[in-house]
Amino acid sequence: MISIPNISLFLGLQKSKLQISNLDLKSGLWALVGRNGSGKSTFLNAISGINSNFDGDIIIGTQKQSSISPQEIAKKIAVVFSKSEVFGNHTALDVLYLGRIPFQGVFSSLSDYDKKKVEEVIDLLSLKSLIEKQFSVLSDGEKQLIMIGRALVQDTEIILLDEPTAFLDVVNRKKTIQLLAKIVENQNKLVIFSTHNLDLVEKYCDGMLIIKNSQLSKVISNKDEKPTVFKSQLEKLFEDEI
Repeated sequence: MISIPNISLFLGLQKSKLQISNLDLKSGLWALVGRNGSGKSTFLNAISGINSNFDGDIIIGTQKQSSISPQEIAKKIAVVFSKSEVFGNHTALDVLYLGRIPFQGVFSSLSDYDKKKVEEVIDLLSLKSLIEKQFSVLSDGEKQLIMIGRALVQDTEIILLDEPTAFLDVVNRKKTIQLLAKIVENQNKLVIFSTHNLDLVEKYCDGMLIIKNSQLSKVISNKDEKPTVFKSQLEKLFEDEI
């Protein structure tokens, strides 16, 4: 779904560029880990098309990202940010319907298919008790659930999440990652999320993308050895803090 032969990603003045080579990701749940300022958000923004400040090519499916229009990218990639966006007086249901915008014309209204997709997500995530409430009054955990729901309504093969558990308590952190793992298992999507909650990585993720020394590396292991391999890699990343 995503292939990066070789890119050099600009992180800012007085910082080394992030180098990424021979990265190929299909379906699965992938944790993106690294120190603060290492380039996790910048990397996700580059994939989604928000940030074009890099040299090289990112391949989405079979196309160069640079040749895909923003509207077409929105049909392929959904993005969930760490801090929930502000939606004024809109209800949670209104926010879910925003996920169908990339598939609508300028003057088109919601189709029966759009409504069906929203209803499917409401059932999947058990959102019925939230949909009539104003988004602004929801708890952080509820807001994040609605934002993940909006990404699912968008019906893309790829979902990117920037620190989706950053403002959640321990229980909601676990529920969020469990939900992402369930989505990957049932819908065969590629989900990449940046995180500092390393305890959740070992248990639920198919692999890790580790940023260290201005390089991104891919770590994957089979089911039996996953906790051991992941733990050793994470210890190396944070070895001076453990």
